[in-house]
Amino acid sequence: MKLNNDKFFKDFNNEYLIFINDTYKNNSISYVKKLIKKEIDILKERNNLKQITIRNEDYWLIRGWSIEDTLLKIKEIKKNWRAPNIKSNILRIDYWLALGYNEIEAKKEISIIQKNRSNKGIKKRNKNINYKSKLSPFKEDYWIKKGITDKNEIKFKINSQRKLNIEFWLNKGFNKEESKIKVSEYQKENNNKRTAKWLNNKNSFEYKKQYTTNIEYYLNKNYTLEESENILKDRQSTFTLEKCIIKNGLEKGTKIFNNRQKNWIKKMFNENTCMSTGRSLISDKFIEKLIISINNNSITETFLYGKNEIFIYDNLEKKANRYDLCYNKKIIEFNGDFWHSNPKIYDTDDIHKIKKIKCSDIWKQDLRKFESAKEHNYEILVIWESEFINNESEVINKCKKFLTDEN
Repeated sequence: MKLNNDKFFKDFNNEYLIFINDTYKNNSISYVKKLIKKEIDILKERNNLKQITIRNEDYWLIRGWSIEDTLLKIKEIKKNWRAPNIKSNILRIDYWLALGYNEIEAKKEISIIQKNRSNKGIKKRNKNINYKSKLSPFKEDYWIKKGITDKNEIKFKINSQRKLNIEFWLNKGFNKEESKIKVSEYQKENNNKRTAKWLNNKNSFEYKKQYTTNIEYYLNKNYTLEESENILKDRQSTFTLEKCIIKNGLEKGTKIFNNRQKNWIKKMFNENTCMSTGRSLISDKFIEKLIISINNNSITETFLYGKNEIFIYDNLEKKANRYDLCYNKKIIEFNGDFWHSNPKIYDTDDIHKIKKIKCSDIWKQDLRKFESAKEHNYEILVIWESEFINNESEVINKCKKFLTDEN
């Protein structure tokens, strides 16, 4: 198969094309297309999108690009992008998705345009003396034409058209107290229906806009996206020195804040784990020892670890995995005995105390992570925490040889 010559594969990563070609060499191009289109359809359904454009990360990830290359691609596209000059599509979500907006932002823009157009229409009608409103039971003209001239009676008739008004139930023969009860019951009924609808779709804009902990709440208040993000950030910062001082005074507030911070640091930065980075302290120590042992800046300066950890996209699981240390297509994974359930310590059916899954399932996840890297032509070396603790110099020499040996 020559996938490079097919228009469908024009944006695919070359390494990924080679992988597809080798995997499906006994199948036709049309068969391969069906498989990939099916994956794209699953993505569209999962993200509730009508299309996946070149400005979506998924567009490139599904085509075999790494996270880093994907972000660079999108940045370049945004820089050179020109909005489509099709005014007739401005009320379509597709129009805004093509411009890089997400679905929530798109609906927001469409809503603003519709409101502006509606306001313009109202102003135009108010200026036009000859404009005649349609006869409706919600308009005075309707009841005047019916022969009713008393303004209070007209007002009663208009209000009696809606179940949310007491007049509706008075008109049905209920007394004033009964009418109030009926209105209350109707409001509760509507509220329950609306709540049930939101609960069925907690990802909907209508559901999220009800709570101050969601950005949709502030977008619904007509704040811009940037303003909404800043307000939400401030809302989430529920415990700050400034707020403590305002609430408790300078001396007491400062003391409360400092005590809270000390307790938080003890919890987050204990002797085993550095929670802020997602890496164990012993893992950082291992990498530091390895760099000192190699003692060659031309090599160690190109190491990808810590904040610069490499991410590799798993084409099977449809997610990106990060790896502890990478150099020249070689990866070293430092596995903690507890978090990765060292097979020398744990049995297959043991349940992990934090992850609440079997150790065998953790091993399967790790194995898939290694296989994914190998599919992208990386070599893998796994080092266990206890292995490093018991034989530090031997492990460092093994890793040093693995990284520097060109064969």
